[in-house]
Amino acid sequence: MKNKKAENMLDEMQDNKLLKIEEFGFWLVFWVLFAVILVQALMGATLKELAGEVIALLAASVTIAFSSLKNGLWTRKYAPTLKGNVMASAVPSLIFGVFNAVRAFVILKKPIAFRPTVQIVAMCAGVYVLCFALLEVFRLIYGRRRKKLDDIEEEKDR
Repeated sequence: MKNKKAENMLDEMQDNKLLKIEEFGFWLVFWVLFAVILVQALMGATLKELAGEVIALLAASVTIAFSSLKNGLWTRKYAPTLKGNVMASAVPSLIFGVFNAVRAFVILKKPIAFRPTVQIVAMCAGVYVLCFALLEVFRLIYGRRRKKLDDIEEEKDR
């Protein structure tokens, strides 16, 4: 038996349609995993109990991020900018803050006091700084990679 790679049996339109279906499936699983982790954490699950879901989500996140950067891709509609990263970093920070506030004050029924509130705000600030720094590093890598790929394409055109 030959160990030959199977031929693509799809025409260009079918191939494009399959890619869109696969993309939708990936993002569906990604966001469902994210929601499952949030719900389980709100219900009091420990990190040990969430390990499988967290590992799967991190594997998907790392794979999509590094594959995109390697190929000089960001998104279909937006290019990475400092201003965009400033705004985008606020989203996970606010989600993290609301999540921790709900968990602390509603689910665990801790009294609303100065110390836990400051801790939540400090963690939000930490998440903001971490996300912003990560997005900025990715923006710089993207810029360098895009420039390198554009230079290669220009050399081929000559």
